[in-house]
Amino acid sequence: MCSRIIFLLKYWLCWILIFQLGRILFLFFNYSQANAAGLKNVMGSLFYGLRMDASLASYFVLPGLLLFLLGIGIPVLNKKRIWFVYTAILLFFVLLLNYSDLYAFRAWGYKIDASVLKYLQSPKEAMASIGNLPVFWVILFFIISYIILFWVFRKIISRAWLPVQFDKQKAVQAIILFITAGLFIIPLRGGLQLAPINQSSVYFSLNHFANVAAVNTTWNFFHSVNNHVENIHNPYLFMEPAQAARIMDSLYAKKEKKWPPAATRPNVIVIVWESFTGKALSLNENGVVVVPGFNELKKEGIYFSNIYASGDRTDKGIVAVLSGYPSQPVTSIIKIPEKASTLPTLGNVFSQAGYHTAFYYGGETEFANMKAYLLGASFQNFITVNDFKKEDRNSKWGAHDGVVEQKLQQDLAQQKQPFFYTWLTLSSHEPYEIPEAASITGNKDVQLFMNSLHYTDKVVTQFIHFCKSQPWWDNTIIVIVADHGHRLPPTGKKIDDFKIPLLFTGGTIKTNTNNPVTGSQTDIASTLLNLLMLPDNSFAFSKNLLDSTILPGAYFSFNDGFGFVNQQGYFIFDNVGKTIMEQNGHVNPQMIQTGKAYEQYSIEDYLKR
Repeated sequence: MCSRIIFLLKYWLCWILIFQLGRILFLFFNYSQANAAGLKNVMGSLFYGLRMDASLASYFVLPGLLLFLLGIGIPVLNKKRIWFVYTAILLFFVLLLNYSDLYAFRAWGYKIDASVLKYLQSPKEAMASIGNLPVFWVILFFIISYIILFWVFRKIISRAWLPVQFDKQKAVQAIILFITAGLFIIPLRGGLQLAPINQSSVYFSLNHFANVAAVNTTWNFFHSVNNHVENIHNPYLFMEPAQAARIMDSLYAKKEKKWPPAATRPNVIVIVWESFTGKALSLNENGVVVVPGFNELKKEGIYFSNIYASGDRTDKGIVAVLSGYPSQPVTSIIKIPEKASTLPTLGNVFSQAGYHTAFYYGGETEFANMKAYLLGASFQNFITVNDFKKEDRNSKWGAHDGVVEQKLQQDLAQQKQPFFYTWLTLSSHEPYEIPEAASITGNKDVQLFMNSLHYTDKVVTQFIHFCKSQPWWDNTIIVIVADHGHRLPPTGKKIDDFKIPLLFTGGTIKTNTNNPVTGSQTDIASTLLNLLMLPDNSFAFSKNLLDSTILPGAYFSFNDGFGFVNQQGYFIFDNVGKTIMEQNGHVNPQMIQTGKAYEQYSIEDYLKR
């Protein structure tokens, strides 16, 4: 019996060592962020992460203890082959998650969690997302590390597997195993404290990356899966609901308006530009201006220079633009058709006003349940990947922006007025491939990304020139906005990853101004509807950016965190660590309370839908 207890300790310690090796690999893979965090924080990640490593290793040991207990009465369960199979399965998932996390964190900025499961429903999009990965080398290293580590486990199991006589003193043996199991419960819970371990238990630094590195990748994923079932209770309670409602009312007080019936209203085209980060506007990469066309276009209308994306994924951005609805930190309303169907949409408003409505996207709208949402948004026509010839589907996501733009030209040339068209681009999505020779050369992610933006910029500019040539140009409003920002190029400030361009242009817009008001993607709906003298009351989280009486500000959320920015400054709050992870300007308690009220109130609204 003593040999079995020693074996369990070795088995437990071996898993902890593997988790630490995974953490070291994560730090090495994200060297620039680890270097910026400093040696003290890097060592802290390794030290404080041990607590969560020990917890997960204890979860892995307990089924083995159960086998030993059952083996007292059922000898057939006392076979080392069972341990081989059990360990092989665990090792496969641990390595799969850790290798996947290396690229997931680099692409998304947070550790792999249950949100990745949505990609299993759209394997084609999943493969497109990893287009830049060195798949051969990843698989090779996975196989090599799996073989080596399983060989180590096999040695540990084989050497410990000595014959054990269970015919005598069974009660004593059972008691010893129960005591051992009880002792493993302590590290499993993370200690003797009242609350069991969670992510915040290993947070130790003001440096966000160091805290994230301390979190065990496998523990984080399965914890996320366990909590993936939609909450029925609001996890973000900072104040009494009535107080949160009062704060929100001050931000979004709607004025009673009665618009007169209009004989004619402007046409509307909304271009939702994939990953169009505000950082790109001033960039000159290898002597090439990244978005020269847009830089000229923003002189021809109302350019809003201080706008922030509501979330960090396309499925969140499309809801923010078309429904004026804020994103959620750990889920996305579009994934739940029952909830998404309750949202107001621009498509519904325009359809009821007599507009012809259409949605253009070169990819598959089934991704992230977008199709269900868009069908409920009163879009009468859909142009998606299946509407293009096979030879035109030359992107891993589907049809490139240039192909879709040509289809738009063909359809708009014969479209009756008024019309409301929405175009979601895709070429600037990972893996940043384009169907022509690169204008911005280089194989680094940032160069590939900038080159893809440069390509879409050329396509969008070409489309605007086409629109100007049409007889309906003088009666048209065109909105150009990003679906979300981007981590590239890195600036060291998370706030920069959410800042995006917003332009209202078209023949109807007679002014050329740079509007510095602080606002959100969610404000597009109210601003646009007020310009067209259409009701915006159903868009409760949207305000008119052209109304000088509003309280400027923007809320955005990301993986279990949120940010709030106004004219005075900004702060970014980590929901796990319960701390402000970044701030600048005049951030006072009232501003922090406003941001917390926004998160609490918006999640409460989400849960009630």
